[in-house]
Amino acid sequence: MNTDKTEVRPPGAGWIHAALPARPARVLDAGCGRGELAAELIGRGHHVTVVDASAEAVAAARAAGVPAVPADITTYEDEPFEVIVLSLSLHHMHPLEAALDRVAALLAPGGRLVVDEFAWDWADEAAAAWFYDTGALLTAAGPAGLPYAPGIAPIDRWRAAHADHTGGDAMLAALRERFDVRTVRRGPYLARYLSGKLPPGAVAGEVAAALWRIERERLALGALPATGLQLLAGQM
Repeated sequence: MNTDKTEVRPPGAGWIHAALPARPARVLDAGCGRGELAAELIGRGHHVTVVDASAEAVAAARAAGVPAVPADITTYEDEPFEVIVLSLSLHHMHPLEAALDRVAALLAPGGRLVVDEFAWDWADEAAAAWFYDTGALLTAAGPAGLPYAPGIAPIDRWRAAHADHTGGDAMLAALRERFDVRTVRRGPYLARYLSGKLPPGAVAGEVAAALWRIERERLALGALPATGLQLLAGQM
């Protein structure tokens, strides 16, 4: 039975941990990035298989002590997993249909698919302007990596930067074709990306908290759209 619920909630590892079984589970982290989430899951006692199609990501995860292996999810072979986590990776997986067909085959009966994503196509002119203006201010104050781009409309810059990313509407449609989507949550994402560009330290923590607070407030006022997407699904 499909009982979608759309809520405004902040994304992140806390939501993923809450979606996983309390007992140790056999988990596939598909598209591990630098391995931060996989390290947390391993630290919580889960039996985690960690894969990524990017050699650079695998090297970074291994450098952080995570036993990542290079693999393309569209052709990955393994025994079924109790949980499959796609954290900021599904929008990079091409072709999308082949990736999700393989995810469906790798998910054990009664298993859980946990998707933590962002939907770039849900951003509007206000979201793009807030994102790049805030990024330019952070770059002026430190190495945030989003300098001001004069003469370019923020929404055009946003669309060009995400042209090779799958959008939220396409991800949702493909997921609903293959899985019993039980919960959909929408929330902030822009602050999450900007916070990840800050150098570590107490000041960065205060800035990140302020970014989250501002984005949540703007969402509540309807001044910004929710671009974060969290989804919990099982087999059809």
